[in-house]
Amino acid sequence: MEPISILALEETPRVGSKTIEKVLSIAPAFEPSSPSDLIEILKKTNATFKRVSVPDTQDATIGWNKAHAIWKLSQQHSIQIISRDSPHYPESLSQISDPPALLHVLGNIDAINRDCIAIVGTREPTEYGITTAKKLGALFAERGYVVVSGLADGIDAAAHQGALEVNGLTVAVLAHGLDTVYPDKNKELADAILKNNGALVSEYPWGTKVNRSYFVARDRIQSGLSLGVFVVETDIKGGTMHTVKSFKEHKRVLIVLKHPPYLIGHPKTRGNAQLISEKRADRVFETDADIDLVIIEMNRVRKELLLHQDKKKNNRTNSIQMTLG
Repeated sequence: MEPISILALEETPRVGSKTIEKVLSIAPAFEPSSPSDLIEILKKTNATFKRVSVPDTQDATIGWNKAHAIWKLSQQHSIQIISRDSPHYPESLSQISDPPALLHVLGNIDAINRDCIAIVGTREPTEYGITTAKKLGALFAERGYVVVSGLADGIDAAAHQGALEVNGLTVAVLAHGLDTVYPDKNKELADAILKNNGALVSEYPWGTKVNRSYFVARDRIQSGLSLGVFVVETDIKGGTMHTVKSFKEHKRVLIVLKHPPYLIGHPKTRGNAQLISEKRADRVFETDADIDLVIIEMNRVRKELLLHQDKKKNNRTNSIQMTLG
């Protein structure tokens, strides 16, 4: 299904992501040409799965018109909208349990298809955390990795800045439409990312406002794009721990920074200490020399993702051959 068709479903009132997945499962090649076509495909989906909301003509028209307006605005502002059928859709992201049906990308779309590492942490870090996040962004960018983070204050911004300082690529995953930057004061940083051939990415279309739940949802994208998730600083609770949860589900490498003794027990490092003590980290990062061990682990994950990709292609080929008889 073309991105504009999926977008029309997304923008139709009371049609959620689970319904869209059901539509895609029974009619992956369906292309509506009018609001009435949206109603018909949702009727068929309801007949198959039950409990699927079927819009009336007014709601279907709202979704149709809104989607086409978003599509036009996105094109005018050089935002690419891609579905999972696109060759530009990151294979690593497609392999998680709930990949976005659509990705909105501003900037260098190739950046999200390279080897990435997510560097994440609290919005209120220690000075040590800021310095270390910036250094890590630079170290991994120099090794050819794309640094992924969320453009938030604190650790995220420092990681992006570190990559930029060595002319490396970095990608910001946003929890709102790409027509805005949150927080506002990071607009200059977002511009620098784009100027340096990086990208801004979101599953949310043009005009989508900031919502607390969207920050939790976007954490899975940071993890899904990446081979590893590096936790620089976090309390026991917070957004970083949502990314850690995603990492576990996605079978990525979890790297956790071990802080010097004078910061042990600090509120913003307690999450790190817990992850280390519970042996949830694949790699505990203590010195710059540990980067080689981290890269070995991420190479392992890359091989596993490629193996899974090959199996998926073979299964698809076999399915087509069986269909053709």
